[in-house]
Amino acid sequence: MLFYLHRARLIIIGLVLIGLGVGLLYLDAGRVLDAIADNLIGIGGVSLLGDFAARTIANVRMIELFKNALGSVFYGPFRTLVERMTRAPFYRYDTRINVTLSAANQGTDGKLFALVRCSHRTNEPLGARSFLCSPQRYNQDHYRQHGITDYWIVNPAHGLAAHDPETYALVDYRVNGISYEITRTVDGDEQTYTVIPQGASIPAGDTFVETYTYRVLIPQQAHWVSFTVDVPTCGYTIEVSHFDTNINRLSLSPFFASETEPRATTSTAAHPGPASVAVDGWIMPTSGTVITWTLN
Repeated sequence: MLFYLHRARLIIIGLVLIGLGVGLLYLDAGRVLDAIADNLIGIGGVSLLGDFAARTIANVRMIELFKNALGSVFYGPFRTLVERMTRAPFYRYDTRINVTLSAANQGTDGKLFALVRCSHRTNEPLGARSFLCSPQRYNQDHYRQHGITDYWIVNPAHGLAAHDPETYALVDYRVNGISYEITRTVDGDEQTYTVIPQGASIPAGDTFVETYTYRVLIPQQAHWVSFTVDVPTCGYTIEVSHFDTNINRLSLSPFFASETEPRATTSTAAHPGPASVAVDGWIMPTSGTVITWTLN
């Protein structure tokens, strides 16, 4: 408030002084008064220029504050995505995920049996691959540091144990169509499946096709499950089918950081074909798809 009162005072003083100066010039009362008039007009002009400068500085400061506020809210997360995209050590291409849901075996009432097959081309250096099933979600740095290729998060509240092979099991892993041995280890309430593709020779920087399949139990009362993209990916398709289940309607909701609009289809009881989402362009990490369903 004091700032605005000071500005108003500068404007009034400036206008009064300019008015007095113009009045003395109009009277033409002599050389001395003309000099005084010139000084009054000059001082009045300086007052108005001072007000203009104050307003300009205030506007610049306001713009800077506004930019900083926007930057903290929007640019920070966007910068993180851009850095993960541009600094990624490798990329994936033509990712395809096929999910088949069916009624689970006896003794697992209220659960859905899911067979998930994933494939993609990648230029990732070929080495040991690890697939983790855990009751807790870690940040992406943890997965990268421990060489986790893929992970599945289990909520114990649904009556499932992450370390149980009935809950999750990697059943197949291939590089360019060649199958490799899978080793399972248990660490507390987690289990890890490790594959070392010995004998495979891929020149550095070349792409190869990586394919793996796992089976998992999903609580049907959860009504949703998500698949995320943690590596910059060009071309992505996920397709979900269901047979002999209590599902009435199944939908896929993409959350893609991409300039390409995804294509989506829905599966219903009347039209039980596969539901799918596909995008042809690049998608950034932290993107993915949420599968939701309603029951009969």
